Amino acid sequence: MARPLITSETKDGVKRSLILAGGGVRLAYQAGVLQALEEHGLQFNHVDGTSGGIFCSAMLASGLDPNEIAMRWRNVKIKHFMSGVPVNSYFKPARLAAFGDADGIRKQIFPSLGIDLEKIRANTQVNATFNVCNFSDKSIESIPSRLVTEDHLIAGMSLPIFMPAIRIQNNWYSDAVWIKDANLMEAVRRGAEEIWLVWAIGNCREYLDGSFNQYVHMIEMSANGGLLEEYEQIKSLNERIARGDSPFHQKKPIVLHVIKPEFPLPLDPDLFFKKIDTNTLINIGYANARKYLDRIPEGGVAFDKQSTKMSDPGVALSFRHHFAGVAKTSSGTSPIRFSPSFCFRKINGVLSLEAHASIDLGDFKREVSVGDGKALFISDKNKKKITLTGGLICNGTRYDLQADIPLNSWLHWWLGLEFKNMTLEIRQSGSRESFAKAVLSQTAWDRFRMLANASLRNFYGPGSKLKEHFRMVTNLYT
Repeated sequence: MARPLITSETKDGVKRSLILAGGGVRLAYQAGVLQALEEHGLQFNHVDGTSGGIFCSAMLASGLDPNEIAMRWRNVKIKHFMSGVPVNSYFKPARLAAFGDADGIRKQIFPSLGIDLEKIRANTQVNATFNVCNFSDKSIESIPSRLVTEDHLIAGMSLPIFMPAIRIQNNWYSDAVWIKDANLMEAVRRGAEEIWLVWAIGNCREYLDGSFNQYVHMIEMSANGGLLEEYEQIKSLNERIARGDSPFHQKKPIVLHVIKPEFPLPLDPDLFFKKIDTNTLINIGYANARKYLDRIPEGGVAFDKQSTKMSDPGVALSFRHHFAGVAKTSSGTSPIRFSPSFCFRKINGVLSLEAHASIDLGDFKREVSVGDGKALFISDKNKKKITLTGGLICNGTRYDLQADIPLNSWLHWWLGLEFKNMTLEIRQSGSRESFAKAVLSQTAWDRFRMLANASLRNFYGPGSKLKEHFRMVTNLYT
């Protein structure tokens, strides 16, 4: 049985804080990270959430384990994150408090995600804090779980322009991201010797046109700037600790670990318009965390700007699919569903194909993300296919997976005739015998739906985006 991720006493006695930074609704990503952390056997004394990171922090404080958190994120209805104000308000833009309100989050999202205020306040095993901006004082307040209210949680993710600030007693409160998007010093004050930061705010060199992109850039500048300021405070504190002067009782200098995407995650509009889904975000988070946990750097990472740096994303063609069928397993037969997502990138003229996936096999009792996913486009004797390989862990057992998806031509892609079927095999690691084997298919409706949701991101050069989309599909086949 897995040990709880958040506990009053860690098994190894190390004081650890888990910092779930912001990043909007796309922070379903964090659910995959939490699953990987629990699999690895890590435990934390404290969890802290800021902005969108409040969702998963509140779910942990409500007593949910990472597997249930991932399941709830996979099933949540994204449309409920959007809740409009009365129509006549939009005709008075000078007096408009925000484009939307929090009713959908209060009445639909919190119950769907299992966020329960009574359980949060009564939970003595999970030491959680939630950050809000006290706009009246222009300061950050870290609210402990035993004192938090629903208004605090809502205010903590009330991004100006999109959701209104909330009045609590005599002060106005809003999202803390403009001051800081991760409250590392709260963890330090609580005696943390290791800080594990889950970071999803973009941090690459590219500056994009468009008002929404530049609004996001302002958030990126504020968030990363606030983080670097906290880094400087911790570096100064570590010098004091090394001299034997430890005001918060750390016995050794504080160590930092950062789990982040390799490339900036798609923004919330992509999620609302189904260009990506929560399942894909969970699988990306799991894969990113597994990659870091498999090679944890000795002594952590440096407190500097490289800690959250991401690679420039280039032009990216994203597409995903859902295959289903019945697998032959070592115990008989089992229903199976396989959900791969692909991103075909062009960076400085160099093409690459990356993949993430999850598998829902009856024998596993839950949907399991695939780690170490690798995708190859293979052409042999006029036959083309995508081969996806990776590893997965379920109930402490490791498995290896290989999926082969036959392809025909770019014309089949545009006609919705591609991705009809595939073969899949799962073996226990180190075994030559199949644990599960299946031929899976995809309905015509799913193929057309996924064709419509395929998206081209980060194309801002000369020419038509549609033409570039066509070129990327052609490049994939040639």
